[in-house]
Formats: sequence, structure tokens, C-alpha cells
Amino acid sequence: MRTAVFLHGTNGDTSHHWWPWLRKQFEINGYSVQAPHLPDNDRPNEETYWNFLTSKNWKFEDSVLVGHSSGATTVLNLLSREEFPQVDTAILIGVFLNQKLTRGSADFEDDGQFDHLFPPHGFDWNAIKAKARRIYVVHGDDDPYCSYNDAVSAANALGARLITIPKGGHLSTRFGVVELPALTEALKEDGLFDEDH
Repeated sequence: MRTAVFLHGTNGDTSHHWWPWLRKQFEINGYSVQAPHLPDNDRPNEETYWNFLTSKNWKFEDSVLVGHSSGATTVLNLLSREEFPQVDTAILIGVFLNQKLTRGSADFEDDGQFDHLFPPHGFDWNAIKAKARRIYVVHGDDDPYCSYNDAVSAANALGARLITIPKGGHLSTRFGVVELPALTEALKEDGLFDEDH
């Protein structure tokens, strides 16, 4: 059975937003879904997440990794590791690439909350690209926290399929997004999902 791993964002879990809907879409298309609650996720930490996820004895080879916000950053961090296997697909939703839009926002702490999330020398896009057979970047064109222009640049660097959600904000219930049909349609077009579901 094919496996999908869902990685939620900061101060989150996979019980809200569009996660339950997306889980159903994967399951009816024959996937086993792992949706862990990431530890200490109010202060996402690359090393903490790495240790947690690699302790699960999950088969990441040929899996689908789906991340939202800092969970999408975690997908990038995993694929950056030389020892991490190649996956079939990486789906980066509202990908958090830097802090420039969160600094000074009342929605985030400003005390080093994300100091241990990003790689110190930036992302090696070529190395990440080599670890996934296909990559999708799904982003709201008016995301107030994660720059749309930066997401477009990352998609280009990764050779990813960019799916723009007009006025989608940060692609969460707060912005009225409870389903992502544009993503599932793309997955059908590319053969990951059955056309009949």
C-alpha cells in the first residue's frame, strides 16, 4: 500500500483546516496515511522533528510527503538530508521559507520561535529536487505570513508544479479554506489519484 505522511504547521495538528478532507481523498485512492502530532510544535525545530519522525520506523521510500506552513518547511528539511530516502512526491502547502512576513505580527512570537527551523545556509534546491520524483507548491496569492513571490521562486528552483489559490490566504480555516480541490485535480491529472474518485 502506498503511504502519505502529513506534517502540520506551527501550533497545529491534522484535525482541522482541510487535513481531514485531504486524508479522506488519499485514503479512497488507496493510501495509508500517517498524520503525527509533531512535538513542541509551538517552536518548530528541525532536529527535534528529524529525531521524532525517524524514530517511527515508517517506510518513507516512495511515499508522498504533505506539509503545511512550517510542516512544508519540514518536508524541505527532510529532503535536504543525505540519509533521507527518495520519495515519490512532495506537496508543499503554504510553504514557510523565511520569517520576513511574520516579524512584528501579533500572530507570532518574536523571540526566536523559528530560530531552529531553517537551515543556516539556506535550502539547496538541487539536492531537494533530486529527492522527490515530483513536487507541488500550493500557495495563496495573498498569504500574509508566507510570501507568494518566494513560493513562486522556490517552485521554479524545484521544477515544481505551482498551484495558486486566489485569495486563499494562508490556506487554513481562518481564511475560509477547508478543501483543496485544485490540488486533488492536479493529483488526478498526474496519475497519483484515480480519475473516478
